[in-house]
Amino acid sequence: MVNPLSSRTGAPVKWGQGSKVQKAEKRTAESAMTDGFVEQIKKHAKEDAKRGVYMSPGFIQMRLAHMKQYVSPDRDGPKADVMSAIQAALKEPHPLLQAVEKMLEKLSGGCSANLKISAVHQAAEVTAPNGEVIAFYSSNGGWTDIQTKEEHKYFSESASVYLQAYREARAEMKEQNQAPQGGASTTDVRA
Repeated sequence: MVNPLSSRTGAPVKWGQGSKVQKAEKRTAESAMTDGFVEQIKKHAKEDAKRGVYMSPGFIQMRLAHMKQYVSPDRDGPKADVMSAIQAALKEPHPLLQAVEKMLEKLSGGCSANLKISAVHQAAEVTAPNGEVIAFYSSNGGWTDIQTKEEHKYFSESASVYLQAYREARAEMKEQNQAPQGGASTTDVRA
């Protein structure tokens, strides 16, 4: 049952937590930090160090794409499901929106949604199967992705690997610039 914001209880409605919720594959920062990925980070850091750029747009794009593929929960599916439910709720003349409830029982990725709907304002909070809030919607501001603990850990670990490789590359460049340029130099010291 959907309780609009204007209802007497004002209690939010939660969906997607019934027997149809499936356990999602655990996506962790550790599983994303493979040897191959660490090497990619180091390669970007060395190239960036040569150009004198810290965390180039190319590195940032590569890191975000890898995180989305291996660490981040699926946000797009649940967001689309929630938007469909909100649109259906706004079109429904009766406050007991059974159609919305049926739609959200099948929320993508085993997520759940907490909706507050009125004709004036709509809000939704999407929760991953592990209980973490992964996205928030407000009709005033649109969607906001909420960073998970694993995404935060991934950013921290990948930034640490990058920083170390960048510093090493800069130190190596500095050493090369300070080394003698090879070649004999002669000084005539005749009295």
